[in-house]
Amino acid sequence: MKASEIIELIKQSKPKLLGDITDEKAAKIVSAAFSQLNKQLTEAPDGKVVIPSLGIFKVKQVERQKDGQTVKGKKVSFRASKLKAKGTKAKGGKKAKAQEAN
Repeated sequence: MKASEIIELIKQSKPKLLGDITDEKAAKIVSAAFSQLNKQLTEAPDGKVVIPSLGIFKVKQVERQKDGQTVKGKKVSFRASKLKAKGTKAKGGKKAKAQEAN
């Protein structure tokens, strides 16, 4: 999916969100955000990279054989966050825990 396509989806679902930002500028912001995410995943050691409201990326160093040589690389898997239904409150937040304590 291209950054411009993401901008169109945002404009359809939340028309006022982008305000006076041009489509070109918004697409550059989206592209920059994805570039930073890619950089974080590339530089991450084994473990998890959590992006709130997006999901969890699991990063694992792997070795495989290619042409008789051992080649090192990374495997990145992704698990999307669960979307909550409109009008429902998220469970497990600070407010929920504080209310449970009372």
